[in-house]
Amino acid sequence: MTSLAPSAASQGVWLKYHARDLAAWENMTGRVLEEIISTVGQMKGAAAAQLLREQGIERLHEVIDTEDVTALRNQVLEQLRQPLLAMAAAVGRQILGWDGDFYVDDYLILRINFPYEVARKTNPASENPGIGRLSANVRDQFQARKVIDPVYAPKDYHRGHPPAAWAHGPHIDSWAGHSRDGRNIWWAIGDVPAEAGMVLYPELADVPLPCERRTLYLQAGYRLPVPTYLPLQAGEMLVFDPEVLHGTHLNTTDATRVAISMRLNASRPTFDPACFYSREFWRRAADIERGHDEVLHLRREDNFGAPVTPAPVQTPPAVPVIAGTLDQAAGLIHGRLPATLPDTGRVIVDAAPYRIMLVRTGDGTRAYDAACPHYGVDLADGGCDADKVYCPACAIAFDLQTGKSSCPSLTLQSYDVRQDGTGVHIGVAPAVAT
Repeated sequence: MTSLAPSAASQGVWLKYHARDLAAWENMTGRVLEEIISTVGQMKGAAAAQLLREQGIERLHEVIDTEDVTALRNQVLEQLRQPLLAMAAAVGRQILGWDGDFYVDDYLILRINFPYEVARKTNPASENPGIGRLSANVRDQFQARKVIDPVYAPKDYHRGHPPAAWAHGPHIDSWAGHSRDGRNIWWAIGDVPAEAGMVLYPELADVPLPCERRTLYLQAGYRLPVPTYLPLQAGEMLVFDPEVLHGTHLNTTDATRVAISMRLNASRPTFDPACFYSREFWRRAADIERGHDEVLHLRREDNFGAPVTPAPVQTPPAVPVIAGTLDQAAGLIHGRLPATLPDTGRVIVDAAPYRIMLVRTGDGTRAYDAACPHYGVDLADGGCDADKVYCPACAIAFDLQTGKSSCPSLTLQSYDVRQDGTGVHIGVAPAVAT
């Protein structure tokens, strides 16, 4: 058995591993696949199961609807809970090298994310793909402890998209009630291309970051670096530090993404007192290894970590914003650029109701709508390189030459732009008379 050490690029933030190299768990990916396919067969018939066996689990959206995901998730996690917990404990032993007793989160997630082009047309009452399952014997306790926070408003962030089309914005797990000092397992059951996987921001591993309490994601106005994409082949897993900023790339492929998430803590879990709830149900690794089915209730109020003393947020330099003047009759916005515009830099031209992003490419200056067409998030907060600008929320990359992304329905609105020295003139549609 070989283990992959953290690379210089990862800065010790993650390990990439394959389930087949985990002693005694070589066939677990196949076992999960077979459980999913067999359950689909029970739900939808033998032909549906046969299609998945022949063409792969990535075709799952062709044989089930988002309304079926709840029942599928229920049965698969019920059938595989004990082996999944035991596998998580094996990751702690074999990959992380934890010799003593440690803790395994009872909350398991089977992530089934349809392609965005399919998901955006699905039932808005369907379940969030990121919702997991606790053991049946503690669910009533969990419900009794559930808190509705008056500030938290995730549906506003997702702008009316059905849950199947949601993507996690950049966050740190303890902001959202998970334990501090944990390690997450993110395990690909089918192939996960970069355009459907996790993204990390390892450059920000030790940087104080501001949490937006309405979303439990990173506050708007903090400019991110280019995301680190983490594609995985079926069976590969990431074992990573969830206190480093991370998120999810919206699934812009034509395949369903299937993955399992689990969580470990080397010591007794503690929680951020600033969050309104906590993941309170855990198991000891030693109990799992002995076959004991015992869940510990670590009550939030008894397991707070030390309050975090707010540190000054090290905000990167903001993208320059210039005021533009809208000439509605001519359908033009006029503005004056800074003296220099870096080759890979951006300038935002603000002329209500327009907010337009100017970028310089090898073929001249381009002008695009400054909002990502998925959630309307300001692209000024996203990373940018010589070829692409990256959405700070869903990590989609938009080509600077064309405005296109990997998803046909998510393309930036482009505008004609003309420069006259430092003057800039952007062609927009004349206002429609009302």
